[in-house]
Amino acid sequence: MSLGIHHGLTDISPSEAGYRESTLQQLDTFLMGLINEGKLQCASYMLARGGQTFAVRALGALRHTDPASELQPTSIRKIASVTKWFTLVSIMRLMEEGKLYLTQPVKDWYPEFDHRHYERITITHLLTHTSGLAPDPGYFTEPYPSGPWDIAFAFGDDSDASKPERTEAEDIAYRRSRWIKSVLAGPLVCQPGENWNYSSTGFSILGDIISQITGMSYNDYVRQTILEPLGMHRTFFEVPEELHHEVCTVDDWDLNRLTRTEDGGWSPPRAGGGLYSTLADMNRFGLMMLNQGTYQGARILSRRSVERLAQNQFSAGIPAFNWGDRLKDMPYGLSSQLGRVFDPFKSGTFYHEGAGRCALMVDAEEDFVVSFFVPTANGWVPESIVSIKNMIWSGLQ
Repeated sequence: MSLGIHHGLTDISPSEAGYRESTLQQLDTFLMGLINEGKLQCASYMLARGGQTFAVRALGALRHTDPASELQPTSIRKIASVTKWFTLVSIMRLMEEGKLYLTQPVKDWYPEFDHRHYERITITHLLTHTSGLAPDPGYFTEPYPSGPWDIAFAFGDDSDASKPERTEAEDIAYRRSRWIKSVLAGPLVCQPGENWNYSSTGFSILGDIISQITGMSYNDYVRQTILEPLGMHRTFFEVPEELHHEVCTVDDWDLNRLTRTEDGGWSPPRAGGGLYSTLADMNRFGLMMLNQGTYQGARILSRRSVERLAQNQFSAGIPAFNWGDRLKDMPYGLSSQLGRVFDPFKSGTFYHEGAGRCALMVDAEEDFVVSFFVPTANGWVPESIVSIKNMIWSGLQ
């Protein structure tokens, strides 16, 4: 069933933004082709230049259970690892307040890290995926990937029969210690600072550090210091039930995830990939980054902090397996990929992708913010990420 293209509200026309309308038509045709071929379920994007949106489009099916449902420009979708940018901003805010420093050892918060294997790991190592902690399952293209949570229950039986009597606070501390130990189980994959190995579990540690410093849950801190000041009212860790019908899902896991609540006593913070958002809300966050830490009067970060995000942290060079790419010299900012696809590692252009299904990109040189969703239940569809980036940037005049 062929679904139409929905246009969202814009501030200016493409021509007023210095952008070719013909490129948008080509992009829509390209995305519709991927949908008709079954490579994508749906797609949407928002483009803004000079702080004003000039293109907002959505096409394809909203729900995998209903092919006739239509994705809207305002639809909600999980943003996966783009969540890491919110963790990054939280850490930078605390740094600006003098509550931590980026080269600070993680062992300052965890006795488990006070060991010769882990004592050199710092906040910067976690932010740049160079801690040596196990990378995300599948990073090494292993045929049977497993993550640290698969061995989380190796640290003692938690059944009612064997569990000793504990107060609620003692039980939370016990469970927290277990997931931290599961992160540290086994040897490091490299010494800290030697290699780039993408590790979302490192961001769970960062989320917990944020909670320890602020006395708030990670979710509450992000909501009160970032989401609310930026007016991101349709961005959630737990989507309200009355909005479930607006959430894009591509499989049953997506659907079931909507009704799963977070266990604050057991679950590590979802600081590496827990948020849901919309194109418009991601654009607000991107504009804050573009405007050197402010948006509509709300100061989220300092100018110097934002500038640091876009600076290559590995000036001396560092290798990365990177899902088979085997890069000898991996350029990377603070939790930020650098450069444009056809103009790699361009200074001042930084972005983050989420599980290959969404992206938020900030190009200071072009005064340009791009956000897009390309949901699918298929595996990696490179043309839905790499090709559309090239097409989008080719429209700039």
